[in-house]
Amino acid sequence: MAWDAAQVVVRVLGSDQVGRWLHGQLAARLGAEVAAALVDSRLRLWESTRLDAPQVEAGIWRAKLAELLAADATLEAPLREMMAEAVDRLGIAIDVRVPGQIPQPPPGPRVIDLDRYR
Repeated sequence: MAWDAAQVVVRVLGSDQVGRWLHGQLAARLGAEVAAALVDSRLRLWESTRLDAPQVEAGIWRAKLAELLAADATLEAPLREMMAEAVDRLGIAIDVRVPGQIPQPPPGPRVIDLDRYR
């Protein structure tokens, strides 16, 4: 459960829309410290130049969530619900981006507007 949830958390870090929602959910259900960890994770992920930054963050979240679940097994159901809703929200979010991927220009011919640079 912790590993699957950690992977969803890292995917959520690519969307401001879903990230804000998850931050609020984590604060309400798991506490302000866990919500603050989401902010820290987002900053590390997007400031990192490492290609494996998403995997590193997933590992951090797996450990954090496993620790929370070991301390209180009743958190499993709410965590599972949050992650399911996060996946649904990611499916309709319009601002999802992936760390390490360079946006590609749209296909087709491109025109250089020389007047723009005079």
